[in-house]
Amino acid sequence: ESMRCASCGVELPSESVYCSICGTPTSVEPHRCASCGAELLSESAYCSKCGARNERRVRYSLWRVGILTFLSLGLYYLYWMYVSWKHLATEMPEKKFHPFWHALSQFVPIYNLVVVYQHFRTIRELQERKGVKSNLVPGLAVTFSVVLLIPVLHRALRILLTPLLGVYSFFLFVIAAVILVLWGQRNLNKYWERPGDPPVRSAGTGPGEIIITAVGGLIIVIAIMFSTSQSVPSRSVPSQSVPSQSVPIGVDSVRWGTIESHTEVDAYHFMVQRGTRYEIVVSSTVGDPLVSAIVALWDSDGTTGLRVASGSFPIVIPWTASSSGARYVTIQSDGIALGNYALRVEMQRYRQYMK
Repeated sequence: ESMRCASCGVELPSESVYCSICGTPTSVEPHRCASCGAELLSESAYCSKCGARNERRVRYSLWRVGILTFLSLGLYYLYWMYVSWKHLATEMPEKKFHPFWHALSQFVPIYNLVVVYQHFRTIRELQERKGVKSNLVPGLAVTFSVVLLIPVLHRALRILLTPLLGVYSFFLFVIAAVILVLWGQRNLNKYWERPGDPPVRSAGTGPGEIIITAVGGLIIVIAIMFSTSQSVPSRSVPSQSVPSQSVPIGVDSVRWGTIESHTEVDAYHFMVQRGTRYEIVVSSTVGDPLVSAIVALWDSDGTTGLRVASGSFPIVIPWTASSSGARYVTIQSDGIALGNYALRVEMQRYRQYMK
């Protein structure tokens, strides 16, 4: 079996390391087909066994991966972990790679940090083998990936940090995902485009990219629709008035409660100042959490409904007090869920300063 030099085109024995005419490295070290696992030469355009295209040497535009990661709300990060690991597997035929499980491991807290370290360390090791300069720091990549755990921890920590995590958790997730994908892909492109090797081609658009970006866009649309439905005043309020027994709650404090039956109504009262902006936030707690409910805000008479919101948690009711005095909040089952919840009444001071 023979091959041709990528520089001068002369025919060479398959075991040649350098061209005998021009001295160009032949880069004949074997790698495996990403489809069937058969050993291939690095110059092979197609697998001689299954006919699959040799996807070892492809580059992804940084604009492409960055924008798709952002538009998919970070979901493209999982696709990138899968496809880049699949391509790296062809460079190290002596090791076993499992790209699908490698990507799914990102859903496993703590273990996902080990996988991220392994992923970036492998890219750096391959760069060093070929003398390609690398700016990858696997430990720093792990630090960024810790941010990817925020949505996982959100449920446990939202009682204390709802105002922070409710707004910023997925924003931080997306930014961290974009940074990891851009950083890793930039170094992969440098590895594939190393001097002395044949030119690389740009990767085509795969169905996985289209699907995962579409899913991210769908999530954005659903989130916008959900947030709009939660913050728009309702045209109808619960028919009953506030129960005679209500529990006091201080502004910027937390009350925990439990809905144990579908007929139970928990009532709270708090003092407000005229012209001040407030947010009533009801969220789940750990341990038998209530995941959905009907939350209503009542005027000082306890019979006039001001706002009502229902659905899954967290439920947020923004509201500006037109007069000072007491106001009431009721929480009841929506006929579906029972369990524990946390109630916060927050004063939006920063909005006052902006007026």
